[in-house]
Amino acid sequence: MKYYTQMSKKDRQRLFIFLELGLTRREIARRLGKHFSSIYREIQRNREEERYLPGVADQKSLVRKQARQLSKLEKKRLLREKVIGQLKEGLSPEQIAGRMKLKKEKESVCHETIYRFIYQHKEQALYGYLRYKKPKRQRRFERQKQTCRFGEKRLITHRPSAIQTRKRIGHWEGDGIEFTVSRQETITTLVERKSRRVGLIKNKTKQSQGVMEKIGKRFKKMPKKMRATITFDQGSEFADYRQLEEETHCRVYYCEKRSPWQKGSNENMNGRLRRYLPRSREVAQITQEELDLLAEKLNNQPRKCLGFYTPLEVWSRYCKVDCCT
Repeated sequence: MKYYTQMSKKDRQRLFIFLELGLTRREIARRLGKHFSSIYREIQRNREEERYLPGVADQKSLVRKQARQLSKLEKKRLLREKVIGQLKEGLSPEQIAGRMKLKKEKESVCHETIYRFIYQHKEQALYGYLRYKKPKRQRRFERQKQTCRFGEKRLITHRPSAIQTRKRIGHWEGDGIEFTVSRQETITTLVERKSRRVGLIKNKTKQSQGVMEKIGKRFKKMPKKMRATITFDQGSEFADYRQLEEETHCRVYYCEKRSPWQKGSNENMNGRLRRYLPRSREVAQITQEELDLLAEKLNNQPRKCLGFYTPLEVWSRYCKVDCCT
């Protein structure tokens, strides 16, 4: 029983028959395909004078459903309009709620309340403004670990353990996003692990030399302390690690094969980018100036993992400290 479903009228009729036959609650739950605690709650809530009757139970359930307490967003129009407006601007429910709490606004709302409002009012199609535009919230699944084709010493498992703590600025993750129309033209995404600051680079080809050269040019504009390491997946466009290390002195590491989740900050950012850069987009019409503006927009959005500060605020704060050190 992976998903919860409410008791139907037919379920209540079968439950009544099973109770009359003297079956245990666990046996009834097995036959109805429900959890035994659901059967227990159904009987306790909807019985009448120590007896369970399906018609009475169905009526009681309907009355409770109609008397459901309205949420804060349903009661307060101005707050609701503000939340919906921020959803349309590209902020997630967690970003909206966290930023309200950070600014100590008089009217605030929990992110779970926003999610419930979105899914309880599907006729408004508000889930279309969420990152993945899913009408239901889904579970995550684990992926199997594999080895690295660039050599074991280049594997992410050999990366200094201190990088995992995200205490210092200067450790990056890189990836590329592709488009349906043109597989050769891609966009390189660079994400700094601590601040989550993002940089976007357009590539006309997936040739490794050209891709790594553009990353090197971007890194050269930063202080040396701000480009200590970078982690890629094992895509062929990131094979020329020697060129990048020689030009920038930035140590290159790779995720295990088929394990892009090991650079989770970058994968998360790629999901955010798909809202603005869907696979069906004509990549040839995207300019570097447009990508720079998009990166600036994302770097000024509050993030839950940063205590609802923006990546630019965190970068500016720690950049001075690390550079002085």
